Amino acid sequence: MPSFYDRYMQGFHQEVYDDLLAMQEYMYDPPIYEEALLVMRETIRRVRTNIELLVAHLHEMGYLFHKGGFWENFPPEQRTRLERDYPIFQPPPPQTSEHIALLEHLTGPLPLSLKCFFEEVGSVNLIGLFPSANERTYGSVLDPLCVDSVEIALQQVTSLRNLGLWEEEPVLILSADRFHKYGSSGAGSYNIALPCKAVDAPFLDEPHQTTFVNYLRICFQWGGFPGLQVENRLSPDEFALLTKDLLRF
Repeated sequence: MPSFYDRYMQGFHQEVYDDLLAMQEYMYDPPIYEEALLVMRETIRRVRTNIELLVAHLHEMGYLFHKGGFWENFPPEQRTRLERDYPIFQPPPPQTSEHIALLEHLTGPLPLSLKCFFEEVGSVNLIGLFPSANERTYGSVLDPLCVDSVEIALQQVTSLRNLGLWEEEPVLILSADRFHKYGSSGAGSYNIALPCKAVDAPFLDEPHQTTFVNYLRICFQWGGFPGLQVENRLSPDEFALLTKDLLRF
């Protein structure tokens, strides 16, 4: 019988993912864990490739990164710092493994999907405006792909633990919701409940009510902007360029 990884490489991406997800904590039993890790690393490496392609496509389209975002409400000096802390794409720094270990010490196990994301991708922030539809009110419709870095996650958890709030609601914020990304009030954030000893976890409060990996699939289906599923003001040529060459995973 082919291994999980072999099946995944044959193109059975969703099927392998669903099988591993159904195992929950039993996924950690060797040698299943070794297979699950191979599958998830390959999955997230494809996610990174897609992010790099998207950033290049968006630059080609003249996309206005860091425009219309929540940081525009701050003074210039603070806005510069926020843009540095939430870059368009930041690969994982050398200390990533150490930071993940410390984060898991504080929260318990991360889902394998998120751990691999921190290790293989780092962080991503596609908040901005398209030049062809740059009305500020359209920004929140886009709900651009954003996932904070492990460093931001570690700061967040440390702060909550120091305030005695983490135990009350142990959820890790990974992204602002579509309204907060553009400086408006909304539901708050997209989160993962911890600890989670499984291959993946529900991406809480995100409109599609699915898991983190399936959320990423939806994001790339819509060129990094899952809100386009509801309202797409891009031309067919713009959308074709945006989604060109993106990998299935």
